[in-house]
Amino acid sequence: MSAVRFDKDADNIVTLTLDLPGRSMNVLNEQLMKPFAEGVQKFLADPSAKGLVITSGKEAFIAGADLEMIYAITDPQVVVEMVAQMHTLLRAMEKCGRPVVAALNGTALGGGLEIALSCHYRIAINNPRSSSANPK
Repeated sequence: MSAVRFDKDADNIVTLTLDLPGRSMNVLNEQLMKPFAEGVQKFLADPSAKGLVITSGKEAFIAGADLEMIYAITDPQVVVEMVAQMHTLLRAMEKCGRPVVAALNGTALGGGLEIALSCHYRIAINNPRSSSANPK
């Protein structure tokens, strides 16, 4: 099962749904980032695709980097290359000339927030659990 579902509707709007199997939250690791990058590249290469919506199949959007993966990396150059690849992908989304929307259904931390900020539009669910300040 892929961690990212690619759907193109009748209006040629592509939706990438992030849903990392076996995890309660989406985290940025190879299992999620590789299919996410492939989905974005597929969208970018399709001239008939009019726009892209990025959302989550979980209660939260993305909780950030997979800390277990980060702790296991011993070579700083590996981290530099991972970040550079992600920034290249996000910059391509920003400059694609078509609308890219983050449909935020919950928390977006670290790299998840970077993904949301690289989108042209961000739509957030109206849920107190998704707020930085919980009302009493």
